[in-house]
Amino acid sequence: MQKKTDLNTIIGLGLIFVLFLIWSKFYAPKPSEVDANSPIADTTQIDQAAVDSTTKPLEPTEATPIAVNDSITNLLNQRQYGDLAPAFSGEDKDVTVENKVMKITFSTKGGAIKQIMMKNHVKTVILDEKTREKGTVPVTLFDNPANQFEYQFALNGATEKISTSKLYFTPTLSGNTLTLTAKGLNGTNFQQTYKLDEDTYLLDYQLNLTGLTTKINGPINLHIENYLDKLELPSPYGEQMHATAYFKPVDDDTERLSQRKEDEASTDKPVKWVSHSNQFFNTSLIAKESFGGATVKVSPLDQESESLKYMESDIIIPTKEVIAMQLYTGPNNFETLRSYKVGLDDIVPYGWSIFGTINRWLIRPMFNFLNSIVGHVGLAILLLTLLVKLAVYPLTLKSLKSQAKMRALKPELDKLKKKYGDDQQGYSAASMKLYQEFGVSPLGGCFPMMLQMPIWFALYRFFPASISFRQKSFLWANDLSTFDDLIHFTNKIPVFGNHISLFTLLWVVSILIYTWYNSKQVDMTQGNPMMKYIQYIMPLTFLFVLNSYAAALTAYMLFSNTFNIAQTLITKQFVINDDKVRAEVLSNKDKPKKKGRFSGFQEKMAKAVEEQRKIQEQQKKDGKK
Repeated sequence: MQKKTDLNTIIGLGLIFVLFLIWSKFYAPKPSEVDANSPIADTTQIDQAAVDSTTKPLEPTEATPIAVNDSITNLLNQRQYGDLAPAFSGEDKDVTVENKVMKITFSTKGGAIKQIMMKNHVKTVILDEKTREKGTVPVTLFDNPANQFEYQFALNGATEKISTSKLYFTPTLSGNTLTLTAKGLNGTNFQQTYKLDEDTYLLDYQLNLTGLTTKINGPINLHIENYLDKLELPSPYGEQMHATAYFKPVDDDTERLSQRKEDEASTDKPVKWVSHSNQFFNTSLIAKESFGGATVKVSPLDQESESLKYMESDIIIPTKEVIAMQLYTGPNNFETLRSYKVGLDDIVPYGWSIFGTINRWLIRPMFNFLNSIVGHVGLAILLLTLLVKLAVYPLTLKSLKSQAKMRALKPELDKLKKKYGDDQQGYSAASMKLYQEFGVSPLGGCFPMMLQMPIWFALYRFFPASISFRQKSFLWANDLSTFDDLIHFTNKIPVFGNHISLFTLLWVVSILIYTWYNSKQVDMTQGNPMMKYIQYIMPLTFLFVLNSYAAALTAYMLFSNTFNIAQTLITKQFVINDDKVRAEVLSNKDKPKKKGRFSGFQEKMAKAVEEQRKIQEQQKKDGKK
């Protein structure tokens, strides 16, 4: 048995040797036909690369001196990228499209926007620590080399996921219409068409997936990474606070991500648009119909970073042969954004709820009307202030009448002060009873002022959000959209900064003068000495809060308080007669008391004060024992 096996082995080896001799004689290439650079020089490595689905086209190295000819490279690319393999090689060059308001530069590698330059807007530049002015550098958007705008999808017959940022597109420019085509095999094309009309910031944008829709496996994801540029002067209440991302579900309200911290939001519901917004400019992608969903992220960056914030969006694109979209990239002008009728005007941060409503449909139209008349935003602010003060004058008049009633009781209140001396609790309880007896409410002067609070809060959001004030000067302020810094310090003061806003300083001074004047007219401190100091301390704290705020707001506040002082003096001089008011108040003593707006509250306050006084008296007695 062993001999038979050895014989079979010998016969097998002999047959293999004979076959090798025959192949060498008739089929093997001659030595001159084989060199070190021939693909056949190392068939083992080529075959291995061909079957490895994760290996990119071979590149020769010192360790493996292999040169792969074009045909094999194409075969490998086709295995990796399917029908779009030819588009993975080409020439990277720039193509521009422009109109009267902007110039857009595209890259043929990726077929995406490389830079958007605003022709009518420039950045604010700091010349030195004490001087700033509008520079000659235009505002540019989406121009960071790290930005991404790429479609990602799986393609049948390809072992790698397709990313259009790696494709090379052939440009065709006809007027202001740019067509970028990534040509594939078997009649397939991935084509992007951008059309820009005159005098508009809106691009018509269309995808044509010729021959690809049946070969795309799964959804198409549009991946956007955007490092927002710093366009305005650094301010804690400026673009750092207002820049964020938005998206609009088709059947729901606009979603806004956090403006102050890292945030992320997503939805699998149909989405109409996604937007990345600075304080005064935005880039928004709008679907003609809808996107399949979106995930949006925003991350603040360090102050030392060249960019303001990092934003990222992943948008599900419907797999159709023709996908129509629009791309808006331009200023956050409310009227322009609203004209598109897709809710894009929600990007302008006028505020939500009642404050946003007041800004959008009351303050904004009023200001635009006044600005169209006088042709200067500073004068329009002055007129706006005057109109607002006239509109709320009935409330101001009620407040002043209430103060007049308080003044009418001053002789009686002075008697109570003498009676109770240092007993503040006793004085407070007695004065509350006195007010009830004569039908006077110490809160009557506060309530009309509280009704004006929604307007004040609305204006607090209106001025920093309106691009109308950007780089517009008035008096000593160079830019009403940020702080005025006429006065500078050499060193930076924590919280306060290295400047003083003159509008803010003058407003605080006017508030202190008005407070001092009122304190001479009527005692609103209820005998509490601390309240006398608090009413002066509060305006001083606002000096720190508003010192770096928009000059348009602090100018409005200064004008408003100036008008308020004038209204008060004129009303007291010509409208309110103190003698008549005192006679009216004294006559109320013997009249039946009606339950007024604050009667219940006053009774509770009086009871609370009285109970507190009794507790203190009991504590004193216990202490003596």
